[in-house]
Amino acid sequence: MNGRSTDLVWYSLLAITGGVFVLAMLPPILPDALQVLVREGFAPVCHQMPGRSVHVGGVPVALCDRCSGIYLGLVVGVVGTGWQRGLWSVLRPYGRYAMLGALVPMGLDWAAPLLRLWDNGPESRILTGLLFGCVAASYVTAQLLRRKARASGTGGPE
Repeated sequence: MNGRSTDLVWYSLLAITGGVFVLAMLPPILPDALQVLVREGFAPVCHQMPGRSVHVGGVPVALCDRCSGIYLGLVVGVVGTGWQRGLWSVLRPYGRYAMLGALVPMGLDWAAPLLRLWDNGPESRILTGLLFGCVAASYVTAQLLRRKARASGTGGPE
């Protein structure tokens, strides 16, 4: 990565995405009152249906399967982009399309049971969420790092 300020942006993004993901996974090891507080914090962004959530020791995490995949994907996407931004330099004119394309499998997985085409399961919900989270976080992180590198005068991928 270019420059200390760009590194700081990447580490900040990694800390934020990692911290939020870890927080969402904590309810199974928290006391009941804190479990409720964490779940309430994630309720505006996730339906948290117990039958569609990962359980640890019989206690669901604060996110459903798909959202768990997305949030994990955010972390993986930030990590991957910090190590190698070359992919988005190559895809730059088509980056938005790649990000939108990552929505297609997740959308199909969501719509298929509604249209009675096939049933989805936890694995497909987690994997399609993971794909979208990785691509979206990688794209956004690359854009932020490129802009920060240019703003700080250290260059950055074109």
